[in-house]
Order: sequence, then C-alpha cells, then structure tokens
Amino acid sequence: MGNTTDLRRELKKRFYPFVAERGFQIDTANAPFGIDFRRITPDGINVFDLQWEKSGRSRFVVNFGHCPTGDIIHLGEQVLPGKVLSYMGTSSGRLQPVKGSGTGSWFRQDASFFRRVMLRQQPREAAEVVDELLGLFQELDEWFRNRHVGPHIVIINYPWQKQSVAEG
Repeated sequence: MGNTTDLRRELKKRFYPFVAERGFQIDTANAPFGIDFRRITPDGINVFDLQWEKSGRSRFVVNFGHCPTGDIIHLGEQVLPGKVLSYMGTSSGRLQPVKGSGTGSWFRQDASFFRRVMLRQQPREAAEVVDELLGLFQELDEWFRNRHVGPHIVIINYPWQKQSVAEG
C-alpha cells in the first residue's frame, strides 16, 4: 500500500460524493497526479482539482478557476468546456489550510520534519484531513458564487489570463 492510499480512499468515499451533490462532474483523466472537478452553470464553468504532491507524499492542494460560458481559448487553442482546467480561466487560485507557497501549506496527512523529529508527532488520520477539506470547502463555494476571497483562498494571476478566454 502506498503513502497516499488511505487518503485517496477517504476522499473517494466522502469528498467525491459531497462535490457530486453540488453538481461537479469528476474527471480522472489526469489521475493519479490530479483529479479534476467541473460544474457548468449559466454563469460559466467552475473547475477545481486536487493536485497531489509529486514525490508521493500524502498531501495535496486544491487549485481552482472560473471561465465564462462561450468560446474558451487557452494559449491560442480552443478548449471544450469538459476539458477546461483550473488555470485556464479568467481567474484562478488555491484553497489551502495554511498560508504559504510550499507544500507545507497543503492539505496533508504527514507531519513536517520539525513536528516529526522534535515533537514526535505522528501522521494524521486520513479522515481528519478530509474533515479539514470539507470544512474549508464552503470558502471555495463562496468564491465560485461571489468571488469572495476567504482566509484560506489564495488568488493566482497567471500571465495568460487576460487573453485566455474569449467570451461568446
């Protein structure tokens, strides 16, 4: 069993049905490195993904974005609504439990080096990490509805975003 197995199972068991009830379609085409979730509304496409840490540790971050309805052009290429990714929209960001730019600010089961060595802290239960995600997801829902930036939302401005979407 791998480092992320328990956390992935807990996400599939509890988080996937939670977001499906909110109208998100689950796309596993980029698995195992990421899982994409899309919801098409009259106001546009809400998309987010779970991006797993690349070296296989049990941590992930939630990247999100929004595209208006109409023709979606990313770097000169037309993108179908069902293929839009979190960074392709007019606005993007991250939902993370702790402020910061490194993987230490991600949703994580493992303890930091300091906590592991000095405090002898054990890894968190997978259910605890999913509880944390479920608790903070309301901030992302609020951002999708009103573009309100909550305390666990970080906005990312990609250089191509001004030209990335041609509204129809």
